[in-house]
Amino acid sequence: MIRNREFKHGFMALLTGLLVMALVAPVTAADREVKESGPAAATGTVMIENISGSIVVVGWDKAEISVEGTLSGDIEELKFKTGKKKCRIEVVYPRNKKNVKGEANLVINVPHASRLEVECISAFIEVSDVTGLVDVSSISGDVTVTGECEGIEAESISGNVFIEGGAPEIEISSISGKVKANGTASDIEAGTVSGDIDLAFDKFLGLNVESVAGDATVKGDLAGDGYFSFDLHSGYLTLTVPGDVSADFEIETFSGEIDNDFGQKSRKTSKYAPGRELEFTTGGGEARVRISTFSGDVVIRTK
Repeated sequence: MIRNREFKHGFMALLTGLLVMALVAPVTAADREVKESGPAAATGTVMIENISGSIVVVGWDKAEISVEGTLSGDIEELKFKTGKKKCRIEVVYPRNKKNVKGEANLVINVPHASRLEVECISAFIEVSDVTGLVDVSSISGDVTVTGECEGIEAESISGNVFIEGGAPEIEISSISGKVKANGTASDIEAGTVSGDIDLAFDKFLGLNVESVAGDATVKGDLAGDGYFSFDLHSGYLTLTVPGDVSADFEIETFSGEIDNDFGQKSRKTSKYAPGRELEFTTGGGEARVRISTFSGDVVIRTK
């Protein structure tokens, strides 16, 4: 959604090389303190790269960036470069050494309205009080974004992803980790392979939920002009909406059951197959809800 391609490609090349060299081993050397600061545009782009450790980003009302923290082990340096439109913070690891040791633990203050791009491997990421576009990803670390942002894209491979506050548009995903988000009103894309999905918003402007083996729990009102799709394989879906929601529902399962608080009963799709289907409308039928599961059950609750 908001990723800088040059930044991503360079980082992924570094990732591939380091993974081949067995990535990061336990820390043995003493920590070295780092402290850097420099001017930054109020709405500029801040790009951050790290391999292991932690990245904590906090928005503030100053037109500058501040970096404080520690480096350890084989880490060579912290590259810190500021500019009128872009600022870059990079933790530099040896490129041609096996069994690389060390981690960087950094606290970074940026202007509130910054456009933020963070890439990590085994480091966890925390972002708070940043109101611009936020694009953060980690391979095995948890990712947390707190506060109201212009847009959010957050992902991890084996870590959990948490969002509290939200944005008009959110993309959130993990392979084996849990995905959890709550806030006011958002258009959301959420996906996992084996992790569970937990979404709770005052109102969903649009929604696309996909999972292979994870369960999905979704709670909130549905915008009248929105489209809401759910595609699960073996996971269960529990969807909780207001009793007076205006929506048109189409639900289909291959072998799962359908439990509906609105009262309408599902029927078998065929006398020879275990699948069930249910179509019904509430209110004026404004929102369009499409649900499909393979072996997971579908539960519709009213609040």
